[in-house]
This record gives sequence, structure tokens and C-alpha cells, in this order.
Amino acid sequence: MDNGNQRGNPARFLIFILTVFLTITAFVAVRPFQASSGAPATVATYSHGLLHLTIAYHAARSGAGQLNIEVLDPEDNLLGRAERQVEVAAGQGRWQDQIKLEKPLPLDDLVWHRVRYRFEYDDKQTAALEGTESISQILRTPVIHILGQQSYLAGGQAAVRVIVTDSKNEIIAGRGSVRIEFVAADGKPRQLFAGQLNRRGTTEAQFRFPAGRVGSYQLRYVVDTPIGSTEFTQAVRLEDKVSNSSYYREANLPTRPNDPCARVGA
Repeated sequence: MDNGNQRGNPARFLIFILTVFLTITAFVAVRPFQASSGAPATVATYSHGLLHLTIAYHAARSGAGQLNIEVLDPEDNLLGRAERQVEVAAGQGRWQDQIKLEKPLPLDDLVWHRVRYRFEYDDKQTAALEGTESISQILRTPVIHILGQQSYLAGGQAAVRVIVTDSKNEIIAGRGSVRIEFVAADGKPRQLFAGQLNRRGTTEAQFRFPAGRVGSYQLRYVVDTPIGSTEFTQAVRLEDKVSNSSYYREANLPTRPNDPCARVGA
């Protein structure tokens, strides 16, 4: 009997360890999902002089009222305004609006400004909902990530994976496009690729480098998305086919350039 208990103890111990492991794994796996279902956030995007806003609020009760949204510079000068009659439901909700700025601003200047909003109930029986948000904290912009090599064969085929997300590393809803240009020493761009991003914001761009070009050059990636446009410049080196092949023969390696892919991004 004692021997049987001793043989059974390791099995029970393994079952106990497995149960603890599965419990911890389930807890860790469910935490990101719970975090993503939290309170709504205020978000801004900027494109073609229009500031698109999604403003999160929490109302104590439902009712109709006047919503006023303003864009202010650091000196409290008014740069744009939107006013409209809306109805709110009790609890959490969102207002969506867009404001055309009186003067289009570059993104580097816009991030210094603020959005101020105020919702006042028509019956004046409940306190107004109001707040101020720094645009630098709520602005979402496109970001380019590149998976590719940093040296290629002159005149050779190339493939690059382009991934576009927003500044919070989330997928951008809607259609997007990417253009890849080869920039020579004279600064004149030559288009190598143009195409659409898929619904996950990525594409595999295939193109051919110009022949007879050896040395250091630049690839310019230009992206257009529903939340704005951006570009990224990557330094690349083009190598001569003959010298590249000679190098690999002397090193007793397969004749192909830079097998591992390097990851670069904005």
C-alpha cells in the first residue's frame, strides 16, 4: 500500500503543477482583452487641413444640449470651432466631429495646440460636460515599418515588406497606399513601386533596382492613409553583380546578397 501511494504522489504532483500553469496562462491571456475593453479614449487625426475628433464622455443622465468644440493655440487664440445640437445617452459615449482650421498647419505646429469642448444641457439642470485635451496626447499618425535588406544587387529584383500602423501600433481602418522611390545622388526620384495596402495595413512590394548603379542611395517610402500621410527614407547600398559573386565564391558561400533581413522603421 505504501509503495502504491509513493508511486501515485508524483502523478498527483504533476497534475497540480499542470493545473497551476494553465491557470496562470489563462490569466495572462485574458488580461490584454480586459484592458482593451476599458473606457473609450479621445482620439484626433489630421489630414488635408481637417482635424477629425472622437471625444469620449461620461454623462450622468441623457438629454439634449449644445456641444461646442474649439481648437486653441498656446496663447488661447481660436483656430477653429464646431457647434451643434446633440443628444447624449446616460453613461459612456463619444462625440465625433471635424474642424476645419482657419489656416492649415504643419503637423509639427499642430501638436502644440489644444482641443477644448463643452456640452451644456438645454434645461440647465445638470452640470455641463467639459474638458481640455492636448493634441499631442490624442493625435494618431501613420507610422511606417520596413522589413528588408540594406544592400542589394544593382539591376536585381528586390522584395520589401511594408507595414503601416498608427502611432499606438494599431491597425488603421480604411484603404491606404504606398509608393517607393529610388533617389539618386542628383536628388531626382524614380518610382519603383506603387500599390495598395491590405486591410491589415501591409503589402509585399516587389520591384527591380536600376542597372549600372553602384554605391549608396536612398529609398523613399511615401504612405497615404485615412488618418494622414507620411514618408520614410532608408539608406541602401547597391553592389555590382560581379564583385558580389566573387566575394561569395571566395568565402565559399551561396551566391546571393545578404540572406538575413534587417528590420528598419520610422
